[in-house]
Amino acid sequence: MSHATSRRALWMQKIADQVADTLAEKIRAGTLAPGDSPGSREALMAEFVTVGSVIDKALDDLTERGMLRPGADGAPVVADLPPRAEAFALPPTETLSDVKAVLELRLGLEAVAASLAAERRNPAQLAAIEAAAEAFAHAAPAETAQADFRFHSQIAAASGNAYMSDLLDYLGPLLIPRMRLTLPAAPGETGDRNRERSITEHAAIVAAIAAQDAEAARARMRDHLLRSLALMEQIQTAG
Repeated sequence: MSHATSRRALWMQKIADQVADTLAEKIRAGTLAPGDSPGSREALMAEFVTVGSVIDKALDDLTERGMLRPGADGAPVVADLPPRAEAFALPPTETLSDVKAVLELRLGLEAVAASLAAERRNPAQLAAIEAAAEAFAHAAPAETAQADFRFHSQIAAASGNAYMSDLLDYLGPLLIPRMRLTLPAAPGETGDRNRERSITEHAAIVAAIAAQDAEAARARMRDHLLRSLALMEQIQTAG
């Protein structure tokens, strides 16, 4: 097995662990009760923005841990768990402050990815980026977050840096704020207006990558993410 294959397998296992831990917390908290389905394979793939093999690993892990069992139709359902004394409860992680921290991480990472994509992309990769931008522009409201992630993921893939692409895949659900929590409206910033601005910003990023203008691609991506960060700060201040 090559080093690259081993590294990717390790990343996929880490994502599966993340999915399993998230579902386990829902089970412990009672959000998923005994007999409930954790979700169809397709629904979980969309929720966690990952591939089917990762979901299969996560579900197998929870079954081995006794938290899931086969249902009447063979699909996994939540098992009856023995009573467990909780020493403490972890606070929710899906807060505005947490989302801001992830956006700050993205500022450096994705600005570099866009710059590299402008320098290194091939015609097929550019076409994939353009298609992802178009898909986001026409996505249904429930699909917007996944479409946004796919756009950013295609840019990372075009960077030619496998570590950068793998890191974005691993962070997956943490990268797009709408995947993490339902954001309250910021003053003067409706959902439709924010989406329209994102579409415009995506188009500017695509144009810079198409022109192979590395500095413009870096700047447009940074501007795009800085606006998202400013929106988080505006919402936090208003709250």
